[in-house]
Amino acid sequence: MTPEELLQRLAPVRVPEAFARFGPQDALAAIALGLFAALLLCLALRGLTRARPRPADRARAGIAVLAALPPQARIAGLAALLRELGGEMPAGGRDALYDPAAAADPAPLEAAVLAQARRARR
Repeated sequence: MTPEELLQRLAPVRVPEAFARFGPQDALAAIALGLFAALLLCLALRGLTRARPRPADRARAGIAVLAALPPQARIAGLAALLRELGGEMPAGGRDALYDPAAAADPAPLEAAVLAQARRARR
């Protein structure tokens, strides 16, 4: 007897009628799965399409926040912002950062932060 003949002699598979019928519970399960898939799709699209601020805008916002701090804290914050952008401290910036008696002029450091933020965009 060949396998094809054996398969023809087997009785068809019998499924209970309640199991084979599409009912309200099945419809609700399908709706729930559809809503879950839609939620996952929305979350993925939100992550892909959200607005990302430019580095120059983030640098300007950081400089504006640091403007209200005392001079030494402002210099330290500007140095941290510059390091976050991947820049190097300008000449004289290290003296103002590590020597409390040194004159602390934040203008050159702010210019270095903005220049590095413009370069970071490329």
